[in-house]
Amino acid sequence: MSSKTLVKSKKVTTKSAKRRKVSDLPTGRSSRPATPSPIQRLTRAETARKREPLGHLVVEKLLRESGFKGIVSSAPELLEKYATDESIFHIKPQIVLQPEDKRSVEIAVKVLGKETKRFPSLSLTPRAAGTGLGGGSLTDSIVIDIAAHLNNIKEVREKDGFAYITCEPGTPWREAEALLKTKGYYLPSYPASKQICTIGGAVANNAAGPDSLRYGHTADSVMTLDVVLQDGKTYTVRPLSYKDFKQLIKGQDALSKAAKTIFNLIEKNEDVIKKAKPKTTKNSSGYPLWSVISTSVAEFKKGNGTFDLTRLISGSQGTVGIITSVTLRAIPIAKNTSLIAVPVFDLSSASRVVLEAIKHDPINVEIFDSLTYDSAMKNPQFFRSRLPSLNYYRVLLSMYTTYHARWNRRLPEFVLLITLDEKAIAEKGAKLSDIVNILQVKGGRGTRVITNPYEREMFWQIRDASYSLSKLLDPKKRPAAFLEDMTVPPEHLAKFFTDIKYLLKKYNVIAAVHGHGGNAHFHFYPLLDFTSRSTPALILKMAEEFFATAIKYHGNICGEHNDGIIRTPYLSKMYSKQVLELFRTVEHTFDPDDIFNPGKKVNPRFDILSSIRKTN
Repeated sequence: MSSKTLVKSKKVTTKSAKRRKVSDLPTGRSSRPATPSPIQRLTRAETARKREPLGHLVVEKLLRESGFKGIVSSAPELLEKYATDESIFHIKPQIVLQPEDKRSVEIAVKVLGKETKRFPSLSLTPRAAGTGLGGGSLTDSIVIDIAAHLNNIKEVREKDGFAYITCEPGTPWREAEALLKTKGYYLPSYPASKQICTIGGAVANNAAGPDSLRYGHTADSVMTLDVVLQDGKTYTVRPLSYKDFKQLIKGQDALSKAAKTIFNLIEKNEDVIKKAKPKTTKNSSGYPLWSVISTSVAEFKKGNGTFDLTRLISGSQGTVGIITSVTLRAIPIAKNTSLIAVPVFDLSSASRVVLEAIKHDPINVEIFDSLTYDSAMKNPQFFRSRLPSLNYYRVLLSMYTTYHARWNRRLPEFVLLITLDEKAIAEKGAKLSDIVNILQVKGGRGTRVITNPYEREMFWQIRDASYSLSKLLDPKKRPAAFLEDMTVPPEHLAKFFTDIKYLLKKYNVIAAVHGHGGNAHFHFYPLLDFTSRSTPALILKMAEEFFATAIKYHGNICGEHNDGIIRTPYLSKMYSKQVLELFRTVEHTFDPDDIFNPGKKVNPRFDILSSIRKTN
């Protein structure tokens, strides 16, 4: 790392010593806890951080006088509404902003940029639908709700076999999807929360879902981003050729300076960055410096590839700027698809089955466990509101027939759902029947192509409802999102899940498991009682041991739900001290005054123990 880079990092430490010391981060790649632990250090940092209520009063007044259009409120009932999201945390903001236009976002950033010099604890945290699971949209300072008004679709255009949709960040994903569907397209990175999340939230978290096995994360679909940077100005960020990049860095504005610094950072640390890239196919942790230049630095300088800061901003959780417009590339909806259901009764064969499945370039390989299927059978009324009346009975008939007749009243450890399209099968030169036979030999006894539409609906209903069904296992507890995003290379799937089952038993907690089998990416939410005083300590003990297990199998702790409050303190389990320093430099390059969502991605600042919700 250059001396210039180190100087900038030292400046961060000195400027923000009260709330985000570099020494507060755990370091190294070891899974052993530091002494004192990251959580103990965070507790001290949280206690020492100075509260500045006067600063919030000043900002509230200045915003009202500055031409900001929209709600500026410190009403207690509104603050409480924004104190929670879908995470395990409760953190109350001091002010809620609901800007009506892009100009008001710029005003908010300019006001904060000036006032943080007087009141360092002030900050601005973007929030969309609040569906995040890591606490990324929570703050004890100012939350800016970009979904309240900035929620319009601007344009959909078709070109060269794709559709390009431009919309504001608060646009509901479901509305964008419905419009694209009328034209025969879809956004392939759709997350499970697509009925309630927003486009901007998905970009900020770099969301992913079932079809990400083939098509990647949301960042892979981003064409351009309009982003308000720390100077309060909006910049359009897009992939650049070397010629365009050289032209950009001649400027002196915030984007030009950031682009130049990030390029130099990558050039001087290229080998370190390349080695730091997680070995799993899915990852949304840290800042993906390895994705900014599509080729090597040397090749880029020869005119090959692109320099693309959208790859860095996507997934940054609002820590480097605030997105005000997004253009995404949508792809044609696949036609003539086939669904193969693979019951895996012997857990040891799970990896072999998955590795065989992904050889055939499936659109997705989804997974759910025996507890999920059992919960569906025990709660048939759950599906009544999700299905038309006649379909409801047909789907239930398929569910019970599968269990009693096809599985001989024995639940498999896992069910894999493999979606193949006609084109991919033809390109691989295999017949569907041959694929089924191979999967059976690999350990998927009872593998079948699902041709009955109600049986197909049954499998997808159960897979999609796994999280909701888990709530019915113990209505007095809440599914806790803190272990739910671990992923490992597929060859380690069986061993990893065997260890996970052991740990769940060790801690005497119940959790239904589902996820993206092709990526060996598991979602599970232990049922915990948040009214119990012992729950926060239990969460920290479990996090240490479960996260260490993922790392043991060369996996990571953050496949698609991002770092937020819960995983930021643990990134030293994935990245070296040197790489964490690079991440800090990235954040400081874009946000030298710590305006944007501090405490997420780098420099954790929230005391996890005291921030955990106390209600179910």
